[in-house]
Amino acid sequence: MALEGTVQNGVIVPDGPPPPESTWVRMEIVEDDFDDVAPPPTETREEFLTSLRESIANVNDGQGVDARQFLKELAIKKKWPLLPGE
Repeated sequence: MALEGTVQNGVIVPDGPPPPESTWVRMEIVEDDFDDVAPPPTETREEFLTSLRESIANVNDGQGVDARQFLKELAIKKKWPLLPGE
């Protein structure tokens, strides 16, 4: 089983319910280059699901962003190679 979480005030706080007391765990630090991304939200699961449902409704109403255009802009921002012809 894999759990994820964040370090807050020197304590690892799992994203979901913590494992049972006395459970042996192994930690792995995951590094990323998304330094411009905000820290994980402090919203509840229900708030997250509500937000997700609203996002899906927006996409269904044509208010989404084209994935290819988003990835192209991300590649330019991060200075990653573009696909041929872009």
